[in-house]
Amino acid sequence: MPLVQKTLTLAAGATSDNILANTNYEFIDGNVRLRVASAVDAAGTSATADTFLNVSVNNAEYSKDVSVPALVSGQPFGVLNGSYINNDLLTTGSQRNRVLVRFTNDTSATRTIRCGVFIGG
Repeated sequence: MPLVQKTLTLAAGATSDNILANTNYEFIDGNVRLRVASAVDAAGTSATADTFLNVSVNNAEYSKDVSVPALVSGQPFGVLNGSYINNDLLTTGSQRNRVLVRFTNDTSATRTIRCGVFIGG
């Protein structure tokens, strides 16, 4: 079961590209489970509410402007760590499904975002 995991540095006001773009998993079959986890490194700040996650499959939105949780010191980041799971879904399209996972930094500072998508498990 594949895992795509990335660390993004996102400038103030920026939106990331699809983290699954140009991977073997940008398009997946129907009836496939996806788990999306993310955390923002907000060390030295108290604001995480302005870093957002958007997840969609084809034209269906599964997460719209969901606040990304802060990375907690001593709490390891991982897709199977329930503290960081933002979305757990099953694709429904009968053919190829295009998965979009994007982040928006709506703060006035650069943010580092850890994200992972566990596919099929």
